[in-house]
Amino acid sequence: MKQIHNVVIAYAAEGAILGYRIVAHGEESGGVKQATAVTDKLLGVTTRMPKDPGEHTDVVRSGLTPVVYGDTLKRGDFVTTDNQGRAVKATNQQMYVGTAEEDGEADDIGSIFVTFGTFASA
Repeated sequence: MKQIHNVVIAYAAEGAILGYRIVAHGEESGGVKQATAVTDKLLGVTTRMPKDPGEHTDVVRSGLTPVVYGDTLKRGDFVTTDNQGRAVKATNQQMYVGTAEEDGEADDIGSIFVTFGTFASA
């Protein structure tokens, strides 16, 4: 698990958020929610501590950060979210939140380099 945070911003949790999960913009300005779909407006990855609704949640917006994997990932895979905010491999035309830095399996805590874009297969 690698970790070098460049930008970490505090948001207000809109609902329960687990540690090391991908999050998305919430309904309110300054709000964040655990991502549940690849169509969410992905924002970054939470730090270690789980949060209850209304608590401040630190979100890593760039850099290397730990994240819970939701499937088998290989180094260099572009990753997006599953319905639990875990990192899974992005497929064609899906927004990605980063690239995997290490190989891992579902429920492993791996690392991603947070960067945003839309995955386009060759």
